[in-house]
Amino acid sequence: MEAAMYKALSGAVVEMRRLETASQDLANINTSGYKGQRLAFSEVLAKRVAPEDRPGGFVAVAGQRTNLHQGAIEGSGNAFHLALEGDGYFAIQTSRGERYTRNGGFTLRGDGTVITPGGDPLLGEGGPIQLDGASMVVAADGTVSFDNIEIDKLRIVRFKDAGKAEKEGANLFRSEVANVTAAGDARVVQGHLEQSNVGAVDSMVALISINRQFESYQRAMKLLDSVTEKILSDNSR
Repeated sequence: MEAAMYKALSGAVVEMRRLETASQDLANINTSGYKGQRLAFSEVLAKRVAPEDRPGGFVAVAGQRTNLHQGAIEGSGNAFHLALEGDGYFAIQTSRGERYTRNGGFTLRGDGTVITPGGDPLLGEGGPIQLDGASMVVAADGTVSFDNIEIDKLRIVRFKDAGKAEKEGANLFRSEVANVTAAGDARVVQGHLEQSNVGAVDSMVALISINRQFESYQRAMKLLDSVTEKILSDNSR
């Protein structure tokens, strides 16, 4: 009876984690360049107990993975908005070190620095991209020009092993330097933004399914609790 209760509890905890992840995805459905999250699960005692001694059924979250599939690219008409076609990320300078993003919703700071929505400078091969005016032209290969003069070239990278890239807040990724290399095949599309790769309908269906699963675990725990109370009551007579 006790084992059954813990199994139901472990399932309910996992559904809570799934709900958090699905809610985060749904909240970022309109965030440019956002990548959806997926949870991986494992049996808690799978590796620590011999199969013949393992009760089984205890589930836990083994890790969180990112769906890196490209989202739809839509025009915005803003010259500072950039999208990437193919495997690549914009390099960003932050106070925590270099980070990477697919969110190309850049703007121009007062000093001429091109920055992310969070205020971090967009990096070129020569450092932060800085302009002498309020306009720029970006070629498909990432070359940045102003008044027909080449200023710099965007530092566009990819991950050798995407599984080793960790997602941070503000739609940024971090990874070890050894896992980062130049993205030769990525193409820059100026005046466009990559949309989130999370589907609204799929997210809503997932939320409904998760809620129903959680309610099932709740009912199972209530039933087990009432059975335990009855057993204790009968034994006390």
